[in-house]
Amino acid sequence: MSQLEIRSLTLENYRQYAGENEIQLQTQSDKSVNVIQGENGAGKSNILNAITLCLYGKESHYDETKDNELESYPYVNRGVLDEVGDNEIAEGRIEITLGEDEPEYIFSRSFRTVKLNSSSFSSQHGELQLKEKRGGDWKSVEHVSTRLNQILPVHVHQYFLFDGERLDEFFGEGYKNRVKNGLLDVSHIELLERGISHLRSFEDDSEKELSDVGDAAERKRDEYEKAKERINDLESDLEQTKTNISETKNHIQKIDEKLQDSANPEVRKKQQRREYLIERLEDIRDDIEEVRKEASRELVKSGPPLYAVESLDFTLSEVRKLSEQGKLPPKIQDTFIEELLEEGQCICGEELTEEHREHLISLQQEMSTVVENNLEGKMAIPGLLQDAHEDAETLMEKRRKLAELEDKEQRKNKELNEISEQLKAHDIPEDVDVQELEKQRTEYEDQLEELQEGKGKLEVRIDQAKENRDEKKKAFNEEVSKEEKNAEILKKMQFIGSSRDELESMKEDIISSVREEIETKMNNYFNEIIWKNEDYTVTLTDEYQVRVEGPRNDNKIGSLSAGERQVLAFSFLAALTSVSGFNAPLVIDTPLGRISSTPKRRLAQNLPEYIDDTQMTFLMTDEEYTDEVRMKMKSHVSNEYKLEFVDEVTEVVPYE
Repeated sequence: MSQLEIRSLTLENYRQYAGENEIQLQTQSDKSVNVIQGENGAGKSNILNAITLCLYGKESHYDETKDNELESYPYVNRGVLDEVGDNEIAEGRIEITLGEDEPEYIFSRSFRTVKLNSSSFSSQHGELQLKEKRGGDWKSVEHVSTRLNQILPVHVHQYFLFDGERLDEFFGEGYKNRVKNGLLDVSHIELLERGISHLRSFEDDSEKELSDVGDAAERKRDEYEKAKERINDLESDLEQTKTNISETKNHIQKIDEKLQDSANPEVRKKQQRREYLIERLEDIRDDIEEVRKEASRELVKSGPPLYAVESLDFTLSEVRKLSEQGKLPPKIQDTFIEELLEEGQCICGEELTEEHREHLISLQQEMSTVVENNLEGKMAIPGLLQDAHEDAETLMEKRRKLAELEDKEQRKNKELNEISEQLKAHDIPEDVDVQELEKQRTEYEDQLEELQEGKGKLEVRIDQAKENRDEKKKAFNEEVSKEEKNAEILKKMQFIGSSRDELESMKEDIISSVREEIETKMNNYFNEIIWKNEDYTVTLTDEYQVRVEGPRNDNKIGSLSAGERQVLAFSFLAALTSVSGFNAPLVIDTPLGRISSTPKRRLAQNLPEYIDDTQMTFLMTDEEYTDEVRMKMKSHVSNEYKLEFVDEVTEVVPYE
């Protein structure tokens, strides 16, 4: 294996792992998979937590359903803590050996827990340590974070070390932000962004150097500064509105959770239906926005020929009539004029003067142009008409599709309103006040609608304010450029601005290129590992919307099952890791948790192949790693381990 891999993981007194537990994970070139199988509670997920704690000082995948206070769930194994007295300390460590063909790096982090009493603890971890092999010897590395960032930076580690069970939530509400953040994380544009920020700051500093500008310029400067302040105020209002939107959504989510926990099955059923409809409605609205943009682009492209159809039809008809009458091409032929010029005299016998010759030559050129234009027009107009009719049909198809989507949106909204009214009328005594909750939910929905409308208006006003700022800046620059020394500063500012614009353009080009590459890979991965015998087209739009289109070209993302959403999320993360450029292994907790038995077997067979030449370590429950799944994966597996959990202590043993 040419990729970097985890060769061994050592856990000493960490959580369920008492004493020193070393897990060998180096793989063979044709078997890139490790499997560690354990029942829930045996410490399977804590292997993933140990890796993130060691490398980044954080247990990124801690089970939030458990008590998350360190006092009750300490780093150090509880059995080890039982052996020490109150206010005494127990210690442990995590060590990860990385390398390609041989060990190259040893990352380690120690931790300690103070036993305050039999049920209260305080835990801390130490600094990350690194030893690197140089010339056969292990040397300590001072700038550990620099080297770690070269291998697997903190801002991308979640795409290599992740909880598969949570992937079902990835394409839930707000997924476009998660997709966008993932794409930006792997685009390697940090230097460009720093450069853009530096140039913007340099431009502001240069602007302050302008002096002796006069009263007129000072007035224009004041207008320009006020225009900039206006943008800052509007952007501040926009951020506050976004915060309010997020808080309102959280209120709605909490109400939904209470309704979902209702003791009444009818209430739970209606709430589940509503959650499905809301999710589907978001996809429909995304589709509506996309189709509207496509229709607008089509209208811009096809508008001129469509508006000119009647004129083109009339022109073509007239040209054909004149051709049939013999008036086009004109009866004065090039050859006839050429003969007159060669003979040097008119048909009446009069000698041609220089003035006559110039007139004939001009007439010859004019007739040639008329003939050429006549032929070109007769050839071009039918093509223009055909394009216009085709463009009109395309535009009509977009409008039909838009009407269908808007009809779907209306029907979904109607059903949502019906569910809301039914829940408001619900008067069966139970553990939650459904009527009051639904009333509150409606109020929050109204508030959310107002906030989102306000957000849209603010975005428009910000765009307008930026246009106004640019106009004020131009007027100010024109005024101050009258002073020679200011003109030099303005030239410098113009150069800085041009450089910044160039970097912005490069940034957008890189993001666009990465988006296209991720789209291609995500489409390939999804179709490779999905278990259904039909082809899908997965696309990633400029607006970070993911579409999963079936044979009928309808977006199925809102109706995917939990397992299918998990596969889609797998495919997206696989695409991110593939284009990221980082040479790092994958560790996936619960990769098959939400997938039913029949597709699980096929996925188990395809999953190890979907990222070539990369070490993958799967942390699986006994319900995931069944005998059938094991047989499907056997040809790809180098190491198999089982977690045996007895008396709060886990032992890692070979799988038999």
